[in-house]
Amino acid sequence: MKFTKPFTIITVVLIFTLLVGCATPDTTSDITLNDSKSSSLVEMPDIVSLDKKMANYFDISLFDEENYANIYLGRNFDIIASYNQKELTVPTTLEALNKIGFNIAKGSEYNANSYIYAKETITLKFDDETTSITAQFYNSSNSSKRLNKCKISKIRIENTENTPEFNVNGINNNSTVIDVIDTLGTPSHFYAVTDDNYYFDYFISKNDRRNKIRVFVDLINDCVTAVEFSNYK
Repeated sequence: MKFTKPFTIITVVLIFTLLVGCATPDTTSDITLNDSKSSSLVEMPDIVSLDKKMANYFDISLFDEENYANIYLGRNFDIIASYNQKELTVPTTLEALNKIGFNIAKGSEYNANSYIYAKETITLKFDDETTSITAQFYNSSNSSKRLNKCKISKIRIENTENTPEFNVNGINNNSTVIDVIDTLGTPSHFYAVTDDNYYFDYFISKNDRRNKIRVFVDLINDCVTAVEFSNYK
């Protein structure tokens, strides 16, 4: 029985050691829990455009994953355009284009009496004495109408070496990419047609994104390749 006391002491020490070991906190579990709580309090940023080239020209953090931003020209914005010293407006009519010397290009399958189906659009080339444009007719009614009764809602000007002088709200034959942004501001939308060819959309309002100025640019040659302007009133 003389070993009873030492044995008791050893037993107590072992039990104490086991209890201390069980009480040791699971640090991994605590960290995971704390991280989870912290992450729920952090506001995740909006998805922004991944485009690398446009970051050289404007703040693309304004744009979401579809490259749209809440930037508009304003409801009272007026499209002011001239081409070859002739004023162009949209919406307009076949008669109005004819009066300033633009006629449907020869060889077209359409003429003034051709029918356009309900809600259909037709894009035609127009020529004057020296150059050409394209114009889009839109039949907004629920029945077919003759071409000369439909409004022209969009006009496109191509910018080549032989293009006469044009101006669309400050954008002209000699505008560079920076000139476009300095003149019209950050676009409402941008899209990469190819690696180095983009277009910028400048929407008049959020209500109808068909109403806009669209500027096509070539980043390599730093120039405007075409301008479209549309109004579907």
